[in-house]
Amino acid sequence: MKRANGVGKSTFIKVLTQQQPLDSGNIECGETVVFGMYDQKGIEIEGDQRVLEFVKERVEARDGSSIAESPQEAMRLLKRFQFQRDRWNERVSVLSGGEKRRLQLLSVLTKKPNFLVLDEPTNDVDLDTLAVLESYLQEFDGVLVVVTHDRFFADKVTEHLFVFEGDGVVKDYIGSLSDYADCLVEQERITSSSFSEVGKLDTAPIEKVMLLDSDKKVRMKHRNNLRNNQKEMDRLEPSIERLKKEAADVENQIDESTDEGWTVLAELTEKLNGINEIIDEKEERWLELAELLEEMEL
Repeated sequence: MKRANGVGKSTFIKVLTQQQPLDSGNIECGETVVFGMYDQKGIEIEGDQRVLEFVKERVEARDGSSIAESPQEAMRLLKRFQFQRDRWNERVSVLSGGEKRRLQLLSVLTKKPNFLVLDEPTNDVDLDTLAVLESYLQEFDGVLVVVTHDRFFADKVTEHLFVFEGDGVVKDYIGSLSDYADCLVEQERITSSSFSEVGKLDTAPIEKVMLLDSDKKVRMKHRNNLRNNQKEMDRLEPSIERLKKEAADVENQIDESTDEGWTVLAELTEKLNGINEIIDEKEERWLELAELLEEMEL
């Protein structure tokens, strides 16, 4: 959503997440919807809790897991959000502002939400926290609603805008925030040039605006294809590297299994062949995408 003060974003979010009732009408919320809300209020901490204890309690509250189970999940989340082990037993009160923001984000995600609402998530966060957030959102499989004035962040994580203009006016725009800004500039230019010397409105710009909308859709489709292809390439590269390391490990096992018998050797060889086939497929796909990107950027 495009950010502007006093146009109803906070009310919309509260209504959407069922924190505020509607004056009229109704909202139907699916039984499987799990909301996760990340805002600027920070995190509430009882007493002087330690980091691991804080996360573990939220894991337990989420799924009722036993004390024996929750530490493993809590530690997995702490690793995912780049908390070094020497910080796990630190008191939350001594964490840096960026670490507290990261802990807040982690706390929201312990609920495993499938409908995530982020209200100004890039305010007062350090680069590490922002990188963690962007990494998570690239893999997030659910509905994402972001309220932000950060154009760069919005361009990276959104493709659909609700532009709140005030007085109950909300524009629905398919595309990035930068695309919307470019469209406004172009339409302003067309409007400015549409008046004749005597101040009469020329009808030709109406056709130009229609063409602009059509061209915009084509450009958006082209940009989305570029973005999706690049994302797939970015996912393939680390996957190929991991598979190559796995293949190297199997090759070492084959070299060291001369005394294990033919059965073990045959199983390892079959496993290696399977890994190499997957590597070949992924590398071939990577080359296809590279050629497509080169053609699309011409």
